[in-house]
Amino acid sequence: MTTKTPDGKIINQQEKIYMPLPQQFGRGDKMGRGPYEKSGLLKDTSLPPLRTVKETFYVPLYKESKVDGKLARTIISNDVTVEVELWYLPYGKKEDEGNSQMWQKVTKKLSIAKGGK
Repeated sequence: MTTKTPDGKIINQQEKIYMPLPQQFGRGDKMGRGPYEKSGLLKDTSLPPLRTVKETFYVPLYKESKVDGKLARTIISNDVTVEVELWYLPYGKKEDEGNSQMWQKVTKKLSIAKGGK
């Protein structure tokens, strides 16, 4: 997930990886998906089939600084563009040739109301 200002400056970039996480990374006597792993699953963060997964990302749209000993917040931009990409990456890196596929990309322009009541 990438957040950009209207002039293209990136103000926030976050990533979420979905995959099963082994409990003991091959240590202990618990059996997981096979003898090569030899562990249980600590938590399953994979994408389940036919089920919607909801994620929340917090994007700070202001910078904090101290002015005369007081905390001051300055808004970076009232208008931002949010891009969300969903990739399938079986192994390696996203940049590797023939390794990854982009499943979906959504781009939305958001605006903060100015001077509302």
